[in-house]
Amino acid sequence: MAEKFDASHAAKLENPERLVELPPARLVRLLRLTGAETVIDFGAGAGMYSLPIAESLPHGTLYAVDEQQALLDRLRQRLREQRPAGRVEPLLNVDDHVPLPDGAGDRILMVNVLHHIHDEPAALAEVTRLLTPGGLLVLVEFARMDRPVGPPNDHVLAADELHAVIASMGLTELATYEPGEIGLYHVAIVARKRAS
Repeated sequence: MAEKFDASHAAKLENPERLVELPPARLVRLLRLTGAETVIDFGAGAGMYSLPIAESLPHGTLYAVDEQQALLDRLRQRLREQRPAGRVEPLLNVDDHVPLPDGAGDRILMVNVLHHIHDEPAALAEVTRLLTPGGLLVLVEFARMDRPVGPPNDHVLAADELHAVIASMGLTELATYEPGEIGLYHVAIVARKRAS
């Protein structure tokens, strides 16, 4: 089983350098937002990307989902200090169940999450359940490369492993972006759930 994120390292999640290495505006572009979607930030942590993406959802909702209450508490504190244009709802993922109906998300964003859950069929099935038919998954993961940040290369997935996991979820890949195109050290994949 893949290693879970240690919440005691939450300060790393809030390092502003992350927004330089992986700019939120580029993620918004990949999500193809019009401003009224329901976006699920799956594995949102303390909301480093949830809040800037919610700024692009003035008529939408962003559900910030995480399995660690301590991280969602940090997000709630940030929400008391700043209010994005779109509504942000923190939600606890308990035993691979998010309290939302099937197909709740027009878009699902996963930033540096898949290497934690790639070998957990129930977690992957929950992501697929939450995505509406025809909806987009934007998956962003650290690439296997020399880089000054992120987990060691033996903790991240190779490109062929990323593609295999997406295929196992029944999703169709639309585009793949290499390091330097979206994030300095990240691979990004956009995939779609079948419409029917």
